[in-house]
Amino acid sequence: MLSKILKSASAAALIVAIGVGASSAASAKDLVATAADPVGSLKDRMCQRYLDDVRAQTGDAVTIKYIKGEALGNAASVMEQHLSGTVDIFCNELVWFADYVPDLQILGWGFTFRNEDHMAAFFDSALFSDLSKIAIKQGARILSATPTQPRMMFTKKPVSSIDDVQGIKMRVPQLKSYLELWTALGTRPTQVAWSEVYLGLTTGVVVAAEGPPTDAMGQNFHQAAPYITRTDHLFSTVHISMNEATFQSLTGDQQAIVLQAAKKATNWARELATNEVNTMLAKAESEGATVSTIDKGPFQERSRSAVDRVEKEGLWRTGLWAEIQAL
Repeated sequence: MLSKILKSASAAALIVAIGVGASSAASAKDLVATAADPVGSLKDRMCQRYLDDVRAQTGDAVTIKYIKGEALGNAASVMEQHLSGTVDIFCNELVWFADYVPDLQILGWGFTFRNEDHMAAFFDSALFSDLSKIAIKQGARILSATPTQPRMMFTKKPVSSIDDVQGIKMRVPQLKSYLELWTALGTRPTQVAWSEVYLGLTTGVVVAAEGPPTDAMGQNFHQAAPYITRTDHLFSTVHISMNEATFQSLTGDQQAIVLQAAKKATNWARELATNEVNTMLAKAESEGATVSTIDKGPFQERSRSAVDRVEKEGLWRTGLWAEIQAL
């Protein structure tokens, strides 16, 4: 039952009030959508924009209930619900597919992509098309995905070289590729939920975190860890996906609408995110943070030197990293 996975009685009351249950997931009526991200975040705004577009084009033929914030749980939990069909539409980071499409673990491996255009080329490639087919077999169709912002380090002390991160307690999400990467870079990775990172930084559970500036500053990382280092080790993504049974329940015209609207919404998010990078960093500095660049060479070398090991361990298939470099 959907109510068993809710985090609070109020959230359960919300679902009861809108009358949506697991039995309706495969229907073109009363779809459930969520971003599992803080209200006002980039993913939340993108999801709202997407749903408004779909509603405007489909009218009463497709009704959607948008569950904001983390009322249905964190992103990892929602991903399970999404594949099972209790969540029809999911708007978040594409890397949450990695536990179900192992080759997508590479999205969490630092310095794989040279820049946003390189990552976009990967999303347009046959490599990604093949991975998308695996996602469909797992139960969800990726309607659209795009890179957004580079991810940076937020630390309680200045970082001027890779030596400064050796042994530090570094927050990572519940994804194996992040854990392996930050181990290879010499930190002590600690898994903390995104919504709990600020508390973790203020209490000393971790002394460093990473993320895109818009989302990280939305959670006030820069207030608890005021040294922002432009490692740009990864590029965040946004994606919009739909449960495959739900997608197949739509008419051909409706399928075309949800696909086109997803592309428009993710493109909007990419443009907005790109424009917000410098704005958000300037805001951080105005609030007392320090933004600095760094020699990324030693970080890149540590990342490259660990690729053979993690490929042999099956983090993703052997040769995928090299194939992406060739794009």
